[in-house]
Amino acid sequence: MKSVKYRLDISDIGAHLVSVNLSFKPVDAIHELALPAWIPGSYMIRDFARNIVAISAADDSGPLILQQMDKQRWQLHCNSSTVSVTYQLYAYDLSVRAAYIDDEIAVLNPASLCLSVSTLEQLPHRLHISKPKSHVTKNWRLATGLNRATDTDFLGFGEYLATSYQNLIDSPILAGHFQLAEFSIDDITHYLVVTGDNLTDLPRFSHDVEKICRQQVTTFGSLPADLTSYWFLLWVTEDGYGGLEHLNSTLLLCSRFDLPAPGQADTDDKYQNLLALCSHEYFHTWWVKRLKPACFAQYQLAAEQYTPQLWLYEGFTSYYDDLALVRASLIDSKSYIKTLEKTISRVTRNPSDTQQSLTDSSFTAWTKFYKQDENAVNAVVSYYAKGALLALCLDAWLRRHGACLDQVVRQLWQQYLVSGTPDNALQLVLQQLGFAELAALTDDWLTQAISLPLASLLPALGLQLTLRPMQHGDDFGGEATADAPAFIGAQTKVVNGLVQLTQVYHGGSAHQAGLMSGDQLLALDGRKISATSLPQLLKRSRNGDSLTLHFYRKDRLLQSQLTLNAAPQQVAVLTVAEQTLCDAWLQQVQPR
Repeated sequence: MKSVKYRLDISDIGAHLVSVNLSFKPVDAIHELALPAWIPGSYMIRDFARNIVAISAADDSGPLILQQMDKQRWQLHCNSSTVSVTYQLYAYDLSVRAAYIDDEIAVLNPASLCLSVSTLEQLPHRLHISKPKSHVTKNWRLATGLNRATDTDFLGFGEYLATSYQNLIDSPILAGHFQLAEFSIDDITHYLVVTGDNLTDLPRFSHDVEKICRQQVTTFGSLPADLTSYWFLLWVTEDGYGGLEHLNSTLLLCSRFDLPAPGQADTDDKYQNLLALCSHEYFHTWWVKRLKPACFAQYQLAAEQYTPQLWLYEGFTSYYDDLALVRASLIDSKSYIKTLEKTISRVTRNPSDTQQSLTDSSFTAWTKFYKQDENAVNAVVSYYAKGALLALCLDAWLRRHGACLDQVVRQLWQQYLVSGTPDNALQLVLQQLGFAELAALTDDWLTQAISLPLASLLPALGLQLTLRPMQHGDDFGGEATADAPAFIGAQTKVVNGLVQLTQVYHGGSAHQAGLMSGDQLLALDGRKISATSLPQLLKRSRNGDSLTLHFYRKDRLLQSQLTLNAAPQQVAVLTVAEQTLCDAWLQQVQPR
């Protein structure tokens, strides 16, 4: 059978170089070779081809003409014999999106390494991965969701098979030192790969991840019919966090201290965040990797591919990721409600909540959400966080009317799995289920830059929401501190010993005083400002006080009057008002 073949060699660990040989039998006189500009699931142009440091082509008659057409495409002039394209790439991107090599690990995303061949993308693709020849890699193993060739050992280097180019680039590879645990759900083996010297309680971690997976299966009713195995590929580093979904795997990045320590009984914030990350990416097994926007049926990887639906796919996933933890009894309701307060506050405390709609946030993710600057708090809404709050509002409204969001999720899954979701899929399903009023409300919540009616809807879930003023830059919910200082409406950091404004909230005291991002604060009413003195000075002032502020703006010494105005009611405080309703929601009891 015809196929496209790659041989991948980690040629120089110290220089972080990967050598690739691509071979194929041409069917056209000219083939176009291309490397994706982005990787599905991460909506930002990455320009992976910039990491190619050398490239050439030949066949049995000698060198071939290979002409670069743009930043990521080459035109290859072929004869009739098999072509061999050889190239090298630099691999030192400490993220889940590209490729990274050091003496401990190799993280290889084929999307960032494997050139596509025009007209041959639907052929089977074969990838041979050679074991690096170094004493530090003697005990390396390899994990990936790709199918193994018959002569390749389990967790071994060798040949792996993909059904197409899309399948190939949807299959990350992790090689190095790692531990392996496994569990089975409905006869589908799930593998948990944890790299390096991770200092963790692997049996507990595996058991907890299994409980999450079972909970997500409960939400959808069954595993996807085409799933034959699933791989959690956890890359453990000194400091890192992130994840990216794939068809039958996920590549995750975390700090070694996010993992549970041996003998640790509780679920601290770091471990809870890691479990939520695992939950989030596993939910994507249904929600993005199979059910997806109709326009993503065929990914166009040369440029941005726009959709206004990211709030549905990332927002709903963000709602269910934490919810799965409490429903799986990995955290208690108190911890979950605290997490929900943070999610609400991340949206409500930013002026952007009423400046950008969810559909606009989704559509402009490429240039706004993934390229945030100092004005993002005023202009950019998170389709993750606010999308999760939209799901929360829908769940509350539906439960008040004898239904729940799980039913809507299953209906979307069953109805649009083959065709993909149109932009109004949620509204259509709500209408079909008899909730025309909610469909109309949802349309407004999605397309208008308005705050969501959380306070009026959450009582259906047994919760009462109140909002209070923000007290400091890291204030994301809970009861107020009695002696907290006034908040000047700006985020700060220390730069060269000076307190510098990094973000200024529109309408806040700093904004009204004419302060700008980048200003360096020097003195307040004649007293020196430092990271420790500023809150103490503010604590000794009251709302309405006008204070003389000296600051640097670039190389100019300026003065302004800072009037301490009361911060708006923006930070969430949640209390349980009706325990029975709250328990029914968090324990996934279906309404009657």
